[in-house]
Amino acid sequence: MAAVDSGRVVIFGAGGPVGATTMEALKDHYTLRCTDLAPLDRIVAEERRQSARAPLPPLLPAPHERMVVDVTRYDQVLEACRGMDAAINVTVLRDHPERAFTVNTVGAFHVARAAAECGLRRLIHTGPFHIALHHAADSWHDHDVPDEIPLHPGDDLYALTKYLGGEITRVFAERRGVETLAFLYCLFRPREVRPEERGRGVGPFVVSWEDTGRAMLHGLRAPTMPSPYEVFLICAGQPYRKYRVDKARRLLGWEAADTWEELLRRS
Repeated sequence: MAAVDSGRVVIFGAGGPVGATTMEALKDHYTLRCTDLAPLDRIVAEERRQSARAPLPPLLPAPHERMVVDVTRYDQVLEACRGMDAAINVTVLRDHPERAFTVNTVGAFHVARAAAECGLRRLIHTGPFHIALHHAADSWHDHDVPDEIPLHPGDDLYALTKYLGGEITRVFAERRGVETLAFLYCLFRPREVRPEERGRGVGPFVVSWEDTGRAMLHGLRAPTMPSPYEVFLICAGQPYRKYRVDKARRLLGWEAADTWEELLRRS
């Protein structure tokens, strides 16, 4: 598959903070179809922020589009993918047993299936990398962790349902030719460092909201991948060197601009 340098991109889950930063990064380069379960103007009006400093989606003018789409409904997902060149799936639901499965797992199946049926050139799928799930098979005690490390979600609802969604997109990539980039995240924070935060430290797997959006642009424009399904740890390089960041630099041409040295230095 060729890189998607221009054209039309559908975003599923555009109302959340990752969707918001994705829209900001892509709006001047692509025509976007921004979808969420709730109307985006209502999300903005009600200030439905994931956290106090998390971004809200911009309400983009035409030719960009806004659609209400439930990813648990295949007919709606298929309609949203029609006429698109690429898709980005940032949908997530964390804590409701039934809805978490239907959004994180069934929703991923619907997006991958629709991408294959509509002949999309690239799919970016997102999910979590849990650095500590409190069992012996997680990565808490590891060092120099690479992108391809197997995920061990255990019985955590969020981790397990997103893991299953990722496995489904991998199968579609390998068997139906939907070139898929899987972006794994853990923690987010704003680019701005407030005076009271200086010297208080930052975690080993964190990325700024702004760099999150930039990664999506690089993901769409990256050349053909070595394999149909490639996994990337999307985080800032830290002195800990606990998680590898070289693969995104090598294959996507992306690396985090925000590393927050002022958080790691004490005056």
